[in-house]
Amino acid sequence: MCGYSQGRVDGFLKVKGNLDAAFSFSREENTSYFAGREKINFSRRTKSYNSFLAYGITNNFDVNLSLPYVDVNGVEKDFQDYSIFLKYKIHSFSIQKINIDVILAGGFSNNFSEYQVNGGNAIGQQAKAFDFRPVFQLNLGGGFFTTLQGGYTYRLDPVPSSIPFTIKVGLAKAKYYLDVWYDFQHGIDGFDYRGTPAPPSFRELGVSYNKVGGTFYVPLLKRLGAFVGAGYTISGRNIPHGLGINAGIVLKHFKKKKVNE
Repeated sequence: MCGYSQGRVDGFLKVKGNLDAAFSFSREENTSYFAGREKINFSRRTKSYNSFLAYGITNNFDVNLSLPYVDVNGVEKDFQDYSIFLKYKIHSFSIQKINIDVILAGGFSNNFSEYQVNGGNAIGQQAKAFDFRPVFQLNLGGGFFTTLQGGYTYRLDPVPSSIPFTIKVGLAKAKYYLDVWYDFQHGIDGFDYRGTPAPPSFRELGVSYNKVGGTFYVPLLKRLGAFVGAGYTISGRNIPHGLGINAGIVLKHFKKKKVNE
């Protein structure tokens, strides 16, 4: 399974009618794996090509769509899991000089193809997942922000459900954007790779992790920007250990409508 992550949604909302599209490439080189929580030698090379769309239905209501194509060791290559997420800002308030947006996010993801789920070349778990999480966006002034999100991801049997949490700290300016993040997931129950009893299939592995990373973005033209990022799996359960890097382009606001505030 791909190890790069930074939370399923962010704390920013589009203007009504605005459509952003991002296309990215990521790569991971793993030499070890957490079998259960024990680190073992393990060689795995993963490349991923991801397409992402974000559209402002209203000023307070967004829809996000994504679909990755994954190549594992040059052996297994296929589309992985598509996802559809909705974000709705339910309230905004201020504490001293901190402006806080409260957002409810929920979504569904499912395997797009019948990809490989077992062995060292597994692309994923073919999970049908329902995700719900509140998001708190703290705008601190001067472009500085903090995003907090957590919730519950319910997956249909036999894939174990999980509890996610992400914190992101960043700076958003007109000429650049950067952030650093910590991403946590606790897999609820499930089997362990090389555990006792042995898992009936990799779909039934419980997956947990602690990851850190960051992103840097710059605009290139009026409606075009580029970004680079990295993520590192510090520890976990039934997940590859190591570094992932990514890069991509963003097409911004190329379907813009005037809005009467």
